[in-house]
Amino acid sequence: MALSKAHLLSGSTPPLPPGPPYACAALHSWSDGGFWMPPGDARLADLHDGGPSPSAPLDNLEGLVRAWSDHPEWLDFLDPSAPNHADKMLERAVYAHHWQKYLPEAGRMLDLGGGCGRFAVWLLDQGLDVEVVDPDLRSLWRTLKHATGRAGRLDLHWTTGEHLPDLEPVDAVLAAEVLCYVEDPARVLENARRTLKPGGRLLCSVESRWGWASAPDAHPGTLDALLTDGLVHVPNDVWVRTFTEESLRELLADWTLEQLVPTHYIPSGPFAAVAGDLDLEGVLAYEERLRANPVTRPLNRAWMAVARKPV
Repeated sequence: MALSKAHLLSGSTPPLPPGPPYACAALHSWSDGGFWMPPGDARLADLHDGGPSPSAPLDNLEGLVRAWSDHPEWLDFLDPSAPNHADKMLERAVYAHHWQKYLPEAGRMLDLGGGCGRFAVWLLDQGLDVEVVDPDLRSLWRTLKHATGRAGRLDLHWTTGEHLPDLEPVDAVLAAEVLCYVEDPARVLENARRTLKPGGRLLCSVESRWGWASAPDAHPGTLDALLTDGLVHVPNDVWVRTFTEESLRELLADWTLEQLVPTHYIPSGPFAAVAGDLDLEGVLAYEERLRANPVTRPLNRAWMAVARKPV
């Protein structure tokens, strides 16, 4: 469901500005607290209230809901006071370096799995209109908070990529670190494809098999995933499908692949400890060297891809 179906959790619910999507400059009365809207995927309501995952792939969301209660300061990383704010902004800058030239100059984008608004605010600041889809309602609250007052227009949808709402066709879809966390990435891609205009682009990234296992936040006891199918599962906490270059190319076989970049994610990848503090220029320089070295190239933390929907 969309923001038009939402109501504030406390106080009276103010009217929305003309839309959808809605001018961010006119959303101040919505930005201070939480709101409720009917979920587009019926499985999400119980999870939001702390219930167990109805299926294993949603264990990752169950872990996220628990983290909002235990460590909220790490999850709203757009807040400058968050302990991981600088690292997350540096990661976004790496994405922007590779993806900026593929963004539409104007129009509307779908931010699939938008989280707390890390990419939505970047897109809004460029005057784009953004439809944000995310399975975590608390993250959507933060997206609205961080989007308020910016350029561009916004709508929010509490659902999953498998249950994508019917939207007017968009100019591009952004799915950063999403397809590796969904139950059926092929179905999610088909939904994204349906939502895209002919010739529109998909900008996506996924966790990489070998770099994920080498990163400092890899979970103990998941070595079998590295050596078998790459599916990492910690019950009631984490579920991640890691990708090799071959498996990602296979997933995107029906698209026109325009970019495929292995990124070593210096701030949170396997080389974070030895890299030290770096600015964007330093990160990009090391990334280039790591990609060029035959030993370190396979240890990328993620894959960044840009694919075009055939006309």
